[in-house]
Amino acid sequence: MSKMRFLTGLALIVAVILATPYFSHEAVAKTCEKPVAVAVSVQGEVNARKGGAADWEPVRRKDTFCPGDAVRVMAQSRADLLLINETTLRLDQNTEIVFTPPGREKEFWLDVLLGGTYFMSRTPRTFRVHTPFVNAGVEGTEFFIGVEKDRALLTVFEGRIAAANDRGEVAVGRGQS
Repeated sequence: MSKMRFLTGLALIVAVILATPYFSHEAVAKTCEKPVAVAVSVQGEVNARKGGAADWEPVRRKDTFCPGDAVRVMAQSRADLLLINETTLRLDQNTEIVFTPPGREKEFWLDVLLGGTYFMSRTPRTFRVHTPFVNAGVEGTEFFIGVEKDRALLTVFEGRIAAANDRGEVAVGRGQS
């Protein structure tokens, strides 16, 4: 498949997802006042722990998530989430994330604890991604973060990321890891 056909197909999928009214008032009323994400695709075993609860519950399409909620994708499974900042987040198998409360009103924060996450954002939005090894300040882009038990990998496909940890900070641009 040519790269152009792939990108065209991907853009069409994103356009359909963004045009779908997932953040309806009914969905918000069921979970929290201001959800930060909604499940747009769930394949296999995907679970959520709402607000720090002890038990994990199955995730279904159109489920919403609030700050403090965790999502875990099990083996041979995957999920796509639409974040409130218009970013599509693809979660690979064996991935766990937590939505954290933002530091400021117009920010969005997400912790990637383990696994692979693919971010696709076409509009400049401020949000931060934290891992145990590196933190990323996102500036409207397309990138992948893979977190293993002892390291993290950040790859930028388009745009720019400011990556930082206790050893310093580096700007990661298109085509860099």
